[in-house]
Parts: sequence; C-alpha cells; structure tokens
Amino acid sequence: MLRRISIRNYALIDHIEWQCEDGWTVLTGETGSGKSILLGALGLILGDRAEGMTSLQPKKCIVEAEFVPSPAAQQVLGALHEDDSCIIRRSIAPGGRSRAYVNDEPVKLQFLKTLAPLLVDLHGQQDGQRLHASDGLLHAIDGFSSEAQSLGQQWRTQHATWAIAQRELDVLTGQGGLPDADVDYIRFQLEELDAIDFEDPALRNLDARLDSLAHAQDIRYALESASSALQGDGQDLISRLRSVEQLLEKITPVHAEAVALLERIRSCRIELDDAAQEAEQQADSIDLDPAALSKAEADKDRINRLLDKHRVADLDGLSDRLDAMRTQLQDAQNRDQRLAELRTAVQNARLNLNEIGVKLHHSRKEAGSALASAIETHLQHLKLTAAKVDFEWTSSTTPEAAGPYRVSMSFAANPGQPLQPLTKVASGGERSRVMLSLKAALTAHLEVPTLILDEIDAGVSGDVAARMADLIASISKAAQVITISHLPQVAGKADHHFRVFKETHEGSARTALVHLDTEARVEELAAMLSGDTIGDAARAQARSLMA
Repeated sequence: MLRRISIRNYALIDHIEWQCEDGWTVLTGETGSGKSILLGALGLILGDRAEGMTSLQPKKCIVEAEFVPSPAAQQVLGALHEDDSCIIRRSIAPGGRSRAYVNDEPVKLQFLKTLAPLLVDLHGQQDGQRLHASDGLLHAIDGFSSEAQSLGQQWRTQHATWAIAQRELDVLTGQGGLPDADVDYIRFQLEELDAIDFEDPALRNLDARLDSLAHAQDIRYALESASSALQGDGQDLISRLRSVEQLLEKITPVHAEAVALLERIRSCRIELDDAAQEAEQQADSIDLDPAALSKAEADKDRINRLLDKHRVADLDGLSDRLDAMRTQLQDAQNRDQRLAELRTAVQNARLNLNEIGVKLHHSRKEAGSALASAIETHLQHLKLTAAKVDFEWTSSTTPEAAGPYRVSMSFAANPGQPLQPLTKVASGGERSRVMLSLKAALTAHLEVPTLILDEIDAGVSGDVAARMADLIASISKAAQVITISHLPQVAGKADHHFRVFKETHEGSARTALVHLDTEARVEELAAMLSGDTIGDAARAQARSLMA
C-alpha cells in the first residue's frame, strides 16, 4: 500500500505532505484545482517521464513516496528491499535532468516502470482506452487465471528468444553474403597462392638464381680459370709464392729482418690457397642443367603473373593477400554456418511458440469467459441488468510479445442487441461501469495492494453512482483504494476524504491538499450537491450520504 507521498516544486505545488490510510480515500475539488497534478506527481514515482510540469517551477522538483511492497514487488526489489518499506524518490533539476532512487540507491527509469505495476494499479482518465486495447485486456485476462498467467510468462520468454534470433537473422540476411561463384573463385585463388612456399630461400632469391643459371657457362669458366691460375701446373701463383717462402727461409737465420717479410708472404699464400679452393667449390656448384633454368624461368613467370593479378609488389604482398583471402573465406563460411544456426533457432523457437500458444489461447479463452461472467455480475448490480460482455479473438499474422491472439471486448447493454466493440457502442457511463466492474472482478486475483481510480464514475449519477460507491467500498476491503471523484454519492462513502484546492501565495496560485474532518466533509459534500449556496437540506443530504 501507499503510506505517504511528499511533493515539492511540481507544477502548481510548492510542498504537499500526504499521509495515506488503509481502506478507501477520496479526493475532491473544483475543476482545475490540481487533482490531476497530484496524479502526475505520482506518475513520476511510477516511472513516467518528466515533461512539461516541472518547467513551471524554478527549483528542483522532488517527489518521494513510501510503499509497503507486495510479495511480487519484493522479488523485483531484491537487494533493494529493506524491512517492509520501499521508498521511491524522483528528483528533476530545473534543466530537466532526472534521477531516480529506490531506498536511496540510484536506479534506472525502466526499473521503476517494471516495479510500478506491482505497487499501484493507476487508472487515469486516458487509461480506459489503453485497457480496451489488446495488451491491456490480455493482462487483465491473465490476471484472472494463474494458469494463463504462467503460460503467458512462458510465451513472453520464448517470444524474446525467437525475436532475438529472428532479428539477427534478418540483419545477417540483409547484409548479404558472397555469391557461391565468388566463394569458388576465392578458393581457386587460395589454391594458387597456397602452392607457393613463401619461406623457400630459392624463391626469395629467384632473381639472383636466374642470373646465375643464365650465365652458368661463363661463371664456371671464370671460376675454374681463377682456380687454375692460383693453383695448378707449377707455374701458378701459389707455387711461385712457395718458392719465395723457401728463399726467405734460407736467409732468416742470418738476416732477422726477413722473418716479418716471410710471415707476410706465407699469410698471403694461405689466403690465396683458401681462395683457390673456394673458387673450385663454386665452380663445381654451378648448375649447367638446362631444366633448372627452365624451372626458374617458369617460377619467375608464375610469380610475376600472380603479382600482376593481385596488384602487389612482392612476395610479402602476395602473402598478405593470401591471409586476407583466407579470412574472407572463413567469414563467408562462418556466415553460412551462423545463418544455418539462426534458421534452426528461429524454427525451433516458432515450434515452441506454437506449442505454448495453443495452450495459452485455450487457457485465456476459458479465463476470458469467466472474467466476462464476473463483469456481467457486477454490471447487474450497477443497473445494467441485461448487459452482455464477451471477448473476441483474432490470430496474429506474426508472433507478438503479448500472445498468439489479439483480443477486444464486445458489449451489448440491452436484451436482443448484438455484441459489438465496446469502444463503438458503449456510452461514457456504460464504459465507466464496465471498467469498474473489471477492476472489481480482478481485485481478488491481482496482488496489487493499491488501486487509484481517476474519475472512474464519469458519466453516471444518482442511484448508479451510489451503487458504484458500494462496489468501490467492497473493493477497498481487499485493497487500498484512492479515487478522484466529482460525485457526492461516491465521495460520501469513502473512509477518508481530502479536498484539493487552489490558494494564492505571493501573488501566484498554488495547489494545496487538506484532510477533511466530519464537519468539513459535510460542508464539502453539501457544496458538491448544491453549489455555492449551502443550506440545511444540503447538509442533511450530505450526512445521509456519509451514513
């Protein structure tokens, strides 16, 4: 239930502290006094956006309400639940920046919107149309049957699974993938590049190898000639250096200065000996096979063709292109695999939805019939003794979050009349009675501790208004009820009575709220009955309404 609400700097309200009671509380006041402003402030607590009203105040708007949470609300609160209290606060800065808190912990607005229906059932003047819409009626029907409520939750869970998979499938399909011909061509190109060993040194030095093979005869002749000149028939350079060494060796015992010269000659001879062997080895390694030259030329042609084809400058560029195509092919394969997975997921989710949907629709039809009967019973008390109510079901072309079928309410006020859409055939007073009957039927089934009704008695008067008051009083035995009413027949039956009025403060109109004691209440009801001129007869009638 709602224990209290504090409102500061909201629209025409400077400061209101409202202590709420059990049972039935009624708010009355002249048109324009600010009754709807009070509901607007409460709407902020329930997650409504702060638009318009807060701009009338130059100071920060703060609205705070304390609730006794229902068991269902306690589950949503989780760690935020403290004792038996749930304190929600909204603060809106003059610039429009809004913050929300639950038990002093900051929360997002969406959290308040999730929590709100478990704390308060707020029926505003515009909510009648919303409740006549399919989603509102389905919520009411589910509230009348625990089985339908459970199946409805299963449907919503499975629908979310289907919707996520379907959305991803639509996005992936819309993005488009590579045509099969392109995938095949990528595979062909990969085969070409995969045939290249990019780490092969011979391939890395292909240009040098080609030069070597093309001039192999000349290179080998030059190397062999060099080797022969260095070491060969006795007249070679190394042999002659050995002769020089022998001459110097003979004089070193008597000419010490020749030792250094001898070492230099010997060092040159050793170095030339190594060079001669190296020249001989290189000459032997020269490949004079024409097939090797042909292969190198073929490799060069193949590499050049691939470089031109892929528009890169060297082997590193081809290697990078190979990696890119591998990634491209993998992405295409991954996309195909993901598409297959998503199609399977969508198909399975649809099958599950169909299975749940059959059970849900059957359960909702049964609950709808029972709810319609309960509404008709209450309507009889409200002097619509022959009224008939039914629910019409229309299958949805694609799965909707609320269920597989949409629903509308049909109504006939008099005997022999065909059932037609309530919104088209019911008068304002008939709609008010249907709405109150629906609320009364649901009260015993819903765990919402507070019911707020804004002019639900619109369009009725006299005995019908008195009967509506009796029904509201009955509802208040099971839930806290707060009503806004212009009818004395309704206001007189409430347990607690507050008057909303405007007062002038420092030249500006301000909305205020006052609790009425018995005598003040008599005066208020008498004024509602007779207008500005209040006589004893009006006071007596007011007392009779309170009896």
